[in-house]
Formats: sequence, structure tokens, C-alpha cells
Amino acid sequence: MRLWKSWIVTLKDLSVFKKNKYILYSLVTLPVVVGVVIPLIFIYALGTEAAQLTQAQLINAANTVANTGSMYFVLIPVILPAIMGSYSIVGEKIEKSLEPLLATPTTDGELLLGKSLATFLPTMGVTYIGTAIFVTIMDVWSYIKFGFFLLPNIDFALILGVMAPLACVLSVEANVIISSRVNDIRAAQQLGTYVVIPLILLLVFAIQLTIIPVSLLALLVSAALAVADIALFYLAKATFQREEILTKWK
Repeated sequence: MRLWKSWIVTLKDLSVFKKNKYILYSLVTLPVVVGVVIPLIFIYALGTEAAQLTQAQLINAANTVANTGSMYFVLIPVILPAIMGSYSIVGEKIEKSLEPLLATPTTDGELLLGKSLATFLPTMGVTYIGTAIFVTIMDVWSYIKFGFFLLPNIDFALILGVMAPLACVLSVEANVIISSRVNDIRAAQQLGTYVVIPLILLLVFAIQLTIIPVSLLALLVSAALAVADIALFYLAKATFQREEILTKWK
């Protein structure tokens, strides 16, 4: 596989995304809102319980909230690809810019990798921006309250450094496959939403599963996501039919 060929596809898609206001608004709004709203809710909840807890209990509760709360940021790289991925192939088909790309001497793997990177990179970029906002707010509060910073820690690193990218890859691959099989952007978005719902439910369930240590839970979920990512990549290559896209789409 020639990575430079994939990178050319990635740059082309990124230039298209820059012109799409819907995608730009989604990339900016979701991470910022989550990055601000979630820590403020946590801080308010901890504040209401502070009078009933000892200092040690409050610190323990704050650590639990900060670690499990960081799992909410895995939702961002799951949801955003459903918006961006729908434009990856079907959007270009509608705008009549896909046929010249498919006619170039790029392999299916190079093409799919390039389009996946075009969604993965900005999605993870804004996810980490939202995460930085979350960490800053939580750390300012914890330093004022306890005299030390809550984040980052090992649980946080596993969730945002391992689990979030793997979840993003899975969502990206699923939505690229959908975009290559339909010829309407709304249909692609609807199907993409259906695909990410199980992932969202899995993450919400993981957030509520407090009986398992966060680090162990993150490793278990990450392992499952890694297997699913590999399987879905080969499925994408097997189902991607450029000849069908070139000749049968209308």
C-alpha cells in the first residue's frame, strides 16, 4: 500500500469538509459543549454532596467522577464520523467529483484508508480539544478544592489514548462502508446513526459499570474494538466495488 496515495485522498477530502458548514459546526460545537457542560455538571453534583462527605470521601468521589466521566468523550469520535462519513463517498458522487478519483490508479485499500483518515484526523483532533477543556475545568476546581490536579492519570490515558481512537476507527469504517453503498446523503446519515447506536449504548453501559476498575474496563473494551476494527477494514475492502459505483450509481 502506498501511503502517499492515501494522503492525497485525505487532503482532498479535508478540503471538501472545510467548505461544508454543517460539518464545521458539528466539529466545533459538540466537543466544546461536552467539554464545558460535563465538568460543570460534575462539579455541581460534587458540590451538593460535599457537606455529607468527609474530605477523603469527596476526593475519592471526585476521582471516580473524573475517570468515568472521561468516557463521555469517547462518544464524540463515535458520533462525528456518522456526520462526516456520509459525505465521504456519496457526497462526492452527488457533486460529480468521485468518478475522476475512482478512475485514478489507486487501490481500493489506499482509497479507503485516505477517506478514513480524512474523517479520523479532524474527529480526534476536536475530541482532544474538548478533552483539554474538560481537564482544565476539572483541574482548576480540584486544585482550588484539594490542592492538587485530578487529571490526567492512567485511567484517563487509557480511555482517551487507546479506547477513543479505536472507537473512532470503528465508527469511521462503518460509515465509509455505508457511504459507498448508498447514493443519498440523508440515507447515509440515517444508516450511520443506526450503526453508532450500539456503540453509544455500549459506552453508556461501560460508564455505569462501576464494579469493574476503570483501567481494566478500558482495556477490555479497547481489545474488543481493536478486533472489530480489523474485521471491519477487511469487510470494507471486500464490499467496496468501484466499478459498481462508477457504472450503476445514478
